[in-house]
Formats: sequence, structure tokens, C-alpha cells
Amino acid sequence: MKRKKESDEMKRKFAEIFKAIYRKENAKAAKILEGIKLERSDKYAQAYLNSVAAMLKARETNDSRYFIVSIGETYQDFTKARELLQETKRMHILTEEDSGYFAAWLDYLDTVIGSGQLPRKKELDERREENPSEEPGEEEAPDAL
Repeated sequence: MKRKKESDEMKRKFAEIFKAIYRKENAKAAKILEGIKLERSDKYAQAYLNSVAAMLKARETNDSRYFIVSIGETYQDFTKARELLQETKRMHILTEEDSGYFAAWLDYLDTVIGSGQLPRKKELDERREENPSEEPGEEEAPDAL
């Protein structure tokens, strides 16, 4: 939450949640999220918290319809998503709630990008070549039955 006064402790808690969500440690993220008491209860802060809760819920379902699941898995994918969100934020007049929502997403992306856990596209491609999947690809699936 990058707005007004906020404690370093609150920033640290949200960073922990974001890292846990990224690593699909949903129980850990949920436990930390449950323990968060907002330092202020304005629309921005509530929207931020609601957005983080929605990220966790979407990650738990792992449904590709949700943004958090469909972002991609490389540093480049996350950087591109951050740039698109920043551009959208710049191009629109946002309510206080919208600002909280976008701030949560940008903080999530910044935390994951800054964590050093994201592979570069080339590294990911090399890993896939070394460890091809045992499952048939989309084009092979119909013939596999």
C-alpha cells in the first residue's frame, strides 16, 4: 500500500502475502491476510485489501480466466503486465477504490519482479527443452484418445 502513512510492518506483511501467492502457498497467504488489521479504513485501503483477497482466491482456483493465472511465468511477462497496468492507471481518472485496486496489483507485480524468482524467457525455454512434459501437447491430445 503506497499511500499516505503506512508502517514498514504493513508493507512487509503484504510483501509476504504477495510472495506466498506467487509461490502458490495459499494457506500461508490466507493466514497472513486474516491477521491484517488496516491502519485506516478508507475506500483506498479497503479496495487494496479486497484486491489482495481476490488475488488469493483466483490463485486458489487456478482458473486461466483470471489475470493472476494468465499473466505468464517469466520476468518479461510480469514486466509487460506491470507496464500495461501503469499505462491504464495513467490514462484513466480513477476513484479512490480504483486507485487501491491498481496499487495492490502494481505492488504484487513489483514484489514478484523484485524477488528474483522469475526466470527470464530464455532460461524458461532452455528448461523446457531439458525437461519436456510427459503430457501430450494440445495438438496431440485429440489423437491420444
